[in-house]
Amino acid sequence: MGRVLIGILIGAFLGGGLGALIVMYNSEGDIFIASGQSVTEDQIRAKLQSQGWTAIQVTRDERYIEATASKEGRVARLMIDSLTGQLIADDRDED
Repeated sequence: MGRVLIGILIGAFLGGGLGALIVMYNSEGDIFIASGQSVTEDQIRAKLQSQGWTAIQVTRDERYIEATASKEGRVARLMIDSLTGQLIADDRDED
């Protein structure tokens, strides 16, 4: 009984630590638009245009905004958290 309890406590401790690491890693993502307010589709469109992207399509799905754009024959997709302006996914491959 004592070994089982110790095993459960160690497992809970390690699981909690891993969960904290995941949260810390996800919260340090790149910020696409720094703002103290929610980010809009128009702001995302304007930022991509200023970076030289064309054929920009922006759609919103509740909290997240997805943008597709092209530049120099490449097509890129971005996913942005509209509450924080943080990039969730980015395949632009810009240097």
